[in-house]
Amino acid sequence: MKLAKKRDRILAFIIDFLIYAVFIFIFGYFFGEKNENGYQITGFPAFLLFLIGLGLWPINEAFTGQTFGKKIVGLKVMNKTNNKDISGTQAFVRFGMGIFDCIFMIGLLVASTNNNKQRIGDLVADSVVIDINE
Repeated sequence: MKLAKKRDRILAFIIDFLIYAVFIFIFGYFFGEKNENGYQITGFPAFLLFLIGLGLWPINEAFTGQTFGKKIVGLKVMNKTNNKDISGTQAFVRFGMGIFDCIFMIGLLVASTNNNKQRIGDLVADSVVIDINE
């Protein structure tokens, strides 16, 4: 099992983020209320956008071990202990800890300083990201 490179993980994240940004733009255009700063999404469309975000990240990882970005780049999230697919709980823990990973890029710093290239979410969820192209 070959661990994913940081640059590949970052690329996968950027792809996932861009996919989600497209959804935000579409929802804002069609369902948002125009204001001086652009569009504001509230109510059911905002809830639906939230569910799409959950579907793109933790639910996708829970079922397949991959987000769309990881699939494109050739990465997969695995349980570090038994080298099997992660559970739904692990996927949601990884996702939930993402806020701490993003603060001052701490996740990137943590991933750069440990042998398994794990960000905070991976450490807490006992998961690793592997390169499936090899």
